[in-house]
Amino acid sequence: MASQQAGNLQRAVHCYQKYLKEVPDTAPVLHALGGLCYQLQRHDLAGKYLEQACQKDPGNPDYLNDLGAFLLTTGKYNEAVSSLGQIVSRSPDNPEAYYNLGLALHGADRLSEALSSFDEVIKLRPDHAAAYYNMGVILQELGQYPGAEETLRKAVRYAPDLAVAHLKLGEVLSSQKREDSAFSSFQKAYEQDRNNLNIVLGYAGALHNTGRTEEGIRILRGQLEKYPDDISIITLLGQLLHIAGHIDEAEEVFRSGLLKKQIHSGICLEYSRIRKFSTADADVIKKMETALGDTSLSDTDRGNICFALGKIYDDCSEYDKAFDRFAKANTIAHKIVKYDRTAYEKEINNNISVFTRDFFSEFSSLGTDMERPVFIVGMPRSGTTLTEQILVSHPEVAGGGELSYFTGICTNLHKIVGNKDAYPYCCKFLNKKNADMIIRQYLELLERHSATARFVTDKMPNNFLYLGLMRLLFPKAPVIYCRRDPLDACLSIYFQYFSKHHKYSFDLMDIGHYYMDHVRLMSQWKKVLPGPMLEVQYEDLVAEPEKNSRRLIEFCGLEWDPACLEFYNKKRDVRTASNWQVRQPIYASSVRRWKNYEKYLGPLMQLFNEIKDE
Repeated sequence: MASQQAGNLQRAVHCYQKYLKEVPDTAPVLHALGGLCYQLQRHDLAGKYLEQACQKDPGNPDYLNDLGAFLLTTGKYNEAVSSLGQIVSRSPDNPEAYYNLGLALHGADRLSEALSSFDEVIKLRPDHAAAYYNMGVILQELGQYPGAEETLRKAVRYAPDLAVAHLKLGEVLSSQKREDSAFSSFQKAYEQDRNNLNIVLGYAGALHNTGRTEEGIRILRGQLEKYPDDISIITLLGQLLHIAGHIDEAEEVFRSGLLKKQIHSGICLEYSRIRKFSTADADVIKKMETALGDTSLSDTDRGNICFALGKIYDDCSEYDKAFDRFAKANTIAHKIVKYDRTAYEKEINNNISVFTRDFFSEFSSLGTDMERPVFIVGMPRSGTTLTEQILVSHPEVAGGGELSYFTGICTNLHKIVGNKDAYPYCCKFLNKKNADMIIRQYLELLERHSATARFVTDKMPNNFLYLGLMRLLFPKAPVIYCRRDPLDACLSIYFQYFSKHHKYSFDLMDIGHYYMDHVRLMSQWKKVLPGPMLEVQYEDLVAEPEKNSRRLIEFCGLEWDPACLEFYNKKRDVRTASNWQVRQPIYASSVRRWKNYEKYLGPLMQLFNEIKDE
């Protein structure tokens, strides 16, 4: 004990072990040895001694707690649950015992039990900030963002200097597309702890999400100087440089990550998107193909590399290899993400049922005369980004990009109107107060993108699902519907690694099904929507760019400006999969691209025979 108190831990261990040889099974000595061995990072011995101490004195809460804490910190969560559960049963008024048990249950992926354990902590100590924080983390993992937000706000109320709680609150708010509020939380986290890399990355991403991409790039450049091998910094910096149009620098950053000894699949995917590749890039292809030969590769990593190789082989006109890699990548993703065709058909049917001419006539007083938004909709990969880029090259148009405002509003509209019916049926309960609030908040969002432009674009392709509400509230705003050869559109979706929100995108026939119902809904909108709608066929835009660009500009009531033909020179953030393409002059190689893969598309071609005349 004297050696231990003097800090001579090795000597203390030797003495305790010698003592045990003379007086074996002494619980206090076993417990002390367990703690010393843990301090010396001899975890195998630490666990052995702590377990023996509990066996010799099974009712001692200190021994059980230390064993549970040891198992928790070493990742043995299920064993920790067993040990900590005994403490809770013996000391039901001990908040820290419930807290540690909650941590163990979370680690063991027993999330509902973990939430219950943290709830017990809060009943005993209503100001326990760490318990609120961990509850918020679990609710975030479960996708229960309103609940996560509520608990994380309590965490920062009771512990304003808990930087990680501000970080998580920012992530939750960002997941709900409330980027300004999210930025405030990220900023607080960053001000409190600039040494936490996750916080720095979150803050840089928040700067980007609120239109300050260059500032985010500056911060990340500084981080890369300090940590030149950190993949997370390389990835985010490369992405922001790419989005901001600094293509050469983005390629340099990604390539530096790709050429490191340990290949990183996310870097492979990002790098493949940066430009068009050729057979001169044989070194890149070889490195990625070699990586695929690693049998220990996770499904996620294998999928990322296959998507990257598919894109590169397609650039190199090696179409069989390209399709093989894309098919492998999508098969991996499709094992995890399942598309519910029945649910999607029901969603389309519900829109058709609710939004009739009579509906728009009955609720016409809810709309505004404001024409400021330009809604650009259509299937993904149908030319929406190109269309937006042409428009925002006009001096009177600002680019909003892919705004998720109406996705969030429609998801929560039943709460806003105070009705249990989900969208779109809850639209029948809209009143002037609700409608004015939705309109005002949306116009404020557009204002943040530009305070001076006459128009601001909202280029969210899947907003075609929400055109009923959008058109009800903005009956005079221009709507542009982008169309493309269905085989080209569907193949392009299959070749693009979309987020898992696009559940249909990992199987060709699922994509075909989604496309068919998309056409069915757009046919309904053409019949019933009030106000102006212009159809833009991608192939026509490529064949006659000036004629069709003039048509776009005229539709919005603007005077023609020659800058619209040089859209590829426009300096702005482009956050979509078409980032590289819209920075080039119009080219025709993407028209009838499906012919290169015709032998793989038989079932899809048969499906589309019925809409040839649509």
